Amino acid sequence: MEEDDLVDSDDLEEILARLAGDVPDFESSESEELSYDDEEEGEEDETHAQRRDREQRRQARKEGSGNGDRDRPAPRRRSAIVVHADRDSLFAALLLARDIRQLDGLWVYPQSELMTFFRSVATDLREDTPMFVVGFQPSPARDVIQASSLYRGRLAWFDRHVWPPEDLMALRESLGRDAVHGGEDIDSTLPLVLETCSRRSRFSDKLVDLATGRFTQHDFERWGRLWWWRLGEIARKSGDIRADVAPLLSGRPSDLAKEASRVEVPPPPAEVAYVAEHDFRLVHFGGHVMVVVPVEGSADVHLVARIARERYGASLSLAYRVGEETLTFCGDEVSGKRALDYLAVAEHLVEKLEWVDPRPDADHVARFRIRALGDHPERLEELIGEIAMGRSLLER
Repeated sequence: MEEDDLVDSDDLEEILARLAGDVPDFESSESEELSYDDEEEGEEDETHAQRRDREQRRQARKEGSGNGDRDRPAPRRRSAIVVHADRDSLFAALLLARDIRQLDGLWVYPQSELMTFFRSVATDLREDTPMFVVGFQPSPARDVIQASSLYRGRLAWFDRHVWPPEDLMALRESLGRDAVHGGEDIDSTLPLVLETCSRRSRFSDKLVDLATGRFTQHDFERWGRLWWWRLGEIARKSGDIRADVAPLLSGRPSDLAKEASRVEVPPPPAEVAYVAEHDFRLVHFGGHVMVVVPVEGSADVHLVARIARERYGASLSLAYRVGEETLTFCGDEVSGKRALDYLAVAEHLVEKLEWVDPRPDADHVARFRIRALGDHPERLEELIGEIAMGRSLLER
C-alpha cells in the first residue's frame, strides 16, 4: 500500500481545523520547508477507481507489446526545478515537485531568461543537486547546450515543442539521450513528466484532471477555478515561486477550499469567451456526441475542449491546435461501472492508419499525431470515421 493511501479524511481535517483556529491567508512570501502531508479526500470515488483500472490496462497493453520493462526511477534527492512561464509547464513542474518532495527551489522564467538560471541560480547550487528543466526549448542553442553540458548526469529536460533536429541531437549528446524528454510535437509537457513519476496520489490526480480539462465541477468550484487563474498570474513572474504554490505542493483540499471561499472569485477563464464566439462541428455515432474543436491563439486546448463538451452536451471531444499535428481525444469521467477507454481507441488508430503516430499519454489523455495534416486535411475526416467505427473499443 502506498503512503498516500494512509492519509486521514477531509472530515477529520475539518474538525481539527476548527480547534486550531482560522487558516492563514494565502501569502507569496518565502515559507518554511513543506511537509507534503497530502491530505486527500476521505473516500476513493468511482472515478479514481476507474482511473486506476485504466492505468492497469494501459500498463498491461504496453507490457504485452514489449514496452513495459522500463527501470523503476531511482530515489530522488533534494532537487531544483526551473519552469517556463506558462500554465501547462507550471502544472508539469508541480506534479514533478510533488513526486520529488524535496526541493532546493522552484524557479519560473520566460524563454528569454533561461540563461539567467544557468548563469546565476545553477552555479549556486550544491554540486550534487539534481536539476530539472521544464517547458523550455534549448535556445539560444549554442549557449544553452554548452551551459547544460556542465551538469550532465544530474540534469533532465522536458519540453513539448518541436525543436530543430540538430538542437535535439546536440542536447541528447550533451546530457545523455535518456535525460531529454520531448523535443517533438505534442500539446502538453505534462505526460512527459508523469512518465518519470513514481509517486501518485488522489490529489495529484486532481491536479492532472484540472490541467487536462477533466476536473469535476465540484472541485473546480471549491478551489480549481481560483488556482487555474492564480497559475496564470504566477506565470507572469520571474524567480523562485515555491512559496506561491506551497498550498498545491502540500495538497490539502480542505485548506484550499477554505482559502478559496474567503477571497474574491476570479474572472471566468478566457476559454469561456473563446467557445462562446465559435461554432464547432458535432459528430453523432452509437449514442455518443463528439465535438471537433480546432483551437487558435493562446487558448488552452484541454479547457476549450471541456467547455465545448459542456456547451454542446457532448460526451467526447477531438481537439487540436490549428497549425499543429497532435490531436487529443478525450471526455469526462462517467459514473457507474462503465469507463470509456480513450487510450484503446488511440492505439487502434495508430495500428490502422499508417500516417498516425502515437504520443505520450501518462496523463490519461489519448493523443496521436496526424502526419502532414496541413497538406492532407482529408486525413482528419478518415480518422473521425475510424473513431466512430471503433465504438466497441471505446466502450469495452
